[in-house]
Amino acid sequence: MTVDFEDCIKDSPRFRANIDEVETEVVEIEAKLDKLVKLCSGMIEAGKAYVSANKLFVNGVRDLSQQCKKDEMISEFLEKCGESLQEIINYHMILFDQAQRSVKQQLHNFVKEDVRKFKDTKKHFDRVREDMEIAHVKNAQAPRNKPHEVEEATSTLSITRRCFRHLALDYVLQINVLQAKKKFEILDAMLSFMHAQYSLFHQGYNLLDEIDPYMKKLAAELDQLVIDSAMEKREMEHKHATIQQRTLMQVSSPPFVFSRVNFHVALEARSGVVQWGGGNISEAL
Repeated sequence: MTVDFEDCIKDSPRFRANIDEVETEVVEIEAKLDKLVKLCSGMIEAGKAYVSANKLFVNGVRDLSQQCKKDEMISEFLEKCGESLQEIINYHMILFDQAQRSVKQQLHNFVKEDVRKFKDTKKHFDRVREDMEIAHVKNAQAPRNKPHEVEEATSTLSITRRCFRHLALDYVLQINVLQAKKKFEILDAMLSFMHAQYSLFHQGYNLLDEIDPYMKKLAAELDQLVIDSAMEKREMEHKHATIQQRTLMQVSSPPFVFSRVNFHVALEARSGVVQWGGGNISEAL
């Protein structure tokens, strides 16, 4: 709100009410701006930590790309990922820099310079207004039978009143300028920050949109890779089952034991006589 200069000169009740309202509003807005500046500082610090963590992640992606040099598909895609993510990190750094300059620094300066100047003027204004009220009381209490004291009290009141009016005009001017500047500073700071947000996402979208065809092509290749891998897996499972079955059949066949009995039977068979249970069986060889 603005304060009327005519009310200021008259020192009307409305002027005093408006002054009290403005002073209360300035105290409240100062507290809110201080809080916002501190929150912005916290956001910037968290952003710096986020950027640092992202840089480490990008370095890890690039290291993995170098490790997979023999596989061109993996290496090429990881390299593109690293480049794109690094650009996005740069966009975030621009955003946090804008937050530092617009929201944090700009609003901090407004509070520390303009609001503080207003508060200093208010203290001076309050002292002069108090002096004028005291002069009013002394002028009213001056004994009428003592012209010298009456003249002195009247002169003091007149001087104090002129001083009050002069300072009140300056104070009202400062109030109105502060109100207008408050509006500009808050809107300008937040508008700059929102433009930075817009640039972040717009540039990020354009960046990813450029590599979108490549990612879609890679996604199609991955789909085919899944199909080929499934077929290859079934073939390997079939081959594995076949080999395993053959191995099991070989293991289950009993080995031939060449015992002493087998040895004698073989010899007797060569002589044409095989003895079973003490008897002789002749075979023509």
